[in-house]
Amino acid sequence: MFRILFSVLFSCSLLFSSSEKESEAVQIIAENLDTNNTAITATGNVVLFSQSYYITAGKLVYDSSKETIELFDDVNIIKNGKSQSITNYAFLDLNNNNDFMNPVLMLNYADEIWVNSLFVDKQDEQYNFKSSTLSSCDCKDPAWSIRFSSGSHDKKEQWLHTYNARLYIRSVPVFYTPYFGFSTDKTRRTGLLRPTIGYSKTEGFLYAQPIYFAPKANWDIELIPQYRAKRGEGIYGYYRYADSPFSKLDIKTGHFTETNNYYKIYDLKNNKHVGWDIDYKRNKLFSNNQTQDGLIISLHWLNDIDYKNLEQIDERNTYNKNIESKINYFYNATRFYAGTYFRYYLDSSKENNDDTLQQLPALHLHSFSNPLLLDNLMYSIDLQYTNFTRQEGLGANRYDLFLPIYYNLSLFNDYLKLTFKEEIVSTKIMYSNSQNMYSDASFFQNKHIISLGTDLLKPYDNYIHTLNFNADMTIPDTSNKEGDIYKLTNDSSDLSPFPQTQVKKNIAFSLNHSLYDKSSTKQVINHKIKQSILYNESSGSNLSNLENELTYNHGLGSISNRLLYSHMDKEIIESSSLFNVAKNGNFLKLNHYSSKNTPNSNKSDSESYTATIGAKVAKFYTLSYLENYNIKDRVSNKKEYKLNIRKKCWSLDIKLEDSLVAASTSDGSALRQNIVYLNLELRPIGGIKQKYKQNARKE
Repeated sequence: MFRILFSVLFSCSLLFSSSEKESEAVQIIAENLDTNNTAITATGNVVLFSQSYYITAGKLVYDSSKETIELFDDVNIIKNGKSQSITNYAFLDLNNNNDFMNPVLMLNYADEIWVNSLFVDKQDEQYNFKSSTLSSCDCKDPAWSIRFSSGSHDKKEQWLHTYNARLYIRSVPVFYTPYFGFSTDKTRRTGLLRPTIGYSKTEGFLYAQPIYFAPKANWDIELIPQYRAKRGEGIYGYYRYADSPFSKLDIKTGHFTETNNYYKIYDLKNNKHVGWDIDYKRNKLFSNNQTQDGLIISLHWLNDIDYKNLEQIDERNTYNKNIESKINYFYNATRFYAGTYFRYYLDSSKENNDDTLQQLPALHLHSFSNPLLLDNLMYSIDLQYTNFTRQEGLGANRYDLFLPIYYNLSLFNDYLKLTFKEEIVSTKIMYSNSQNMYSDASFFQNKHIISLGTDLLKPYDNYIHTLNFNADMTIPDTSNKEGDIYKLTNDSSDLSPFPQTQVKKNIAFSLNHSLYDKSSTKQVINHKIKQSILYNESSGSNLSNLENELTYNHGLGSISNRLLYSHMDKEIIESSSLFNVAKNGNFLKLNHYSSKNTPNSNKSDSESYTATIGAKVAKFYTLSYLENYNIKDRVSNKKEYKLNIRKKCWSLDIKLEDSLVAASTSDGSALRQNIVYLNLELRPIGGIKQKYKQNARKE
């Protein structure tokens, strides 16, 4: 015992360094130490540590002049806290950065993979392997592994090459390739991304290979050529650029050419699908610390909806046939707000959009509330201009002025708030392309409004109750209308895009109250209700639609319902309900919507539900089902059956989908498709996406 302790104390004081150049200091602890000039032999529970290494072994030979370490028996090497090697024999050349190990199990913490090799020969930053196995799963019985006869790992390039590679699931070989390589770098870099491979009866073999270019930190390019054996081929390209810390530019374009056979069978409008998208967002363009501004540019063009359908290779999304392009800019200062908005609409179901109404541009100026003579007497101003234009059909230049002046009073120690408001509304509409069929319109109205409201909070033992109640009486005074105004002086459908509402005398009541958990301050119940009484000179008074919304939040989810009740029709004209519950990976979400076409609802008859249910099985497995069903038409829009497996070293997603999708058919009819999606990921080397689509058919 004395000899072991003496050896430990003696060895702890040994620091070796080369006199010619700076090298790494090494410290050795062992039961036995023998020195011979520059060589040290250590045996018995050997421990070596330095700035880069922590090593344990049964025997060690260290040559300080050559800076080499030879290790024997139960060798465990940890380098820089990032990798670990377990072997029976290792030779480390610290001076030339060369290593040799035989046999060895190497674990790379950063890359989250391990390699078990007959031997490893390391030259500088490149590792060479012989008769090896790699995986990221459990070492004893990996769920997947790749066995290869030889390979290499370049630490600088961060790329691992394998030759004669066989993929094993457990102990069963399932795939062979003469070469397989993947990046161990998790940062942005140029290279090939994971491909998508699939097959369908209608489109044949599918292959899409993303090619990624990242030459600079602030921009990159992605090209995705795709091939569908029975349908055609195309390519989509993406350009992403950040010109400042507050902005981002995305440019997308694509082109796909159909085969003549597919084009004729499915009666498509076009045999080529093309389009482009430009999206740009920028904050702090002209603003400073006291102001705010923002620019949004979102421009889109396509010749038909299949341009978008063909872009999504592994999923099928639902797209609106109306494509909106916009350019928005706003500037928000302390006392005013200014904004300009351009809107261009493209209806993909039309041959051309000459009769589609555009907004080019719309301008908005707003002055925030300011005192007028008295502290409690306030006013604000809203001025809007919109240029409604199109090549064919009626257009208009519209000017709107909104000027509220109001006086606030607090009553009964701030329990009640009383507001007197005078609102002035003025509108001018100048029609274009009318061929003198319609006269320019002008409208003016001022309203007297009296508002009484309260905003209360009361704590209880376990809950907090908040109550907000408002009653508003609106009395219109002067009303002046000239020219052709839709619904006021002229009911022509040509004028319907430019309606003007004339407010009638009314009393509006609204109640919003909530119950909060006192300890967590989370909302438990929220109830909103709105009701107005409308007064007509001829028919007296009547009740407007009653709007009621109730939400209950519980520990597992929420339940909510919103409905509109028509007093004139004496029935519910719209209802939407949501039930959501989830716990321990199990979930259920039900959504129901219905509306009725009644004499006074201005709604269509519709009823549908969406149901999603899922269960977590045996910790790693999740089964789920989704259905969107049109109850009125008795048609299922979409059904999805999913199996998700999530494990540390691999994941698998299987989805069976039966859905209606929009297509560029000549008669505008949708297609029903049955698709099987498969997404297998072997972490961190990547994976494969596949889909199998049965024959598409018209509904």
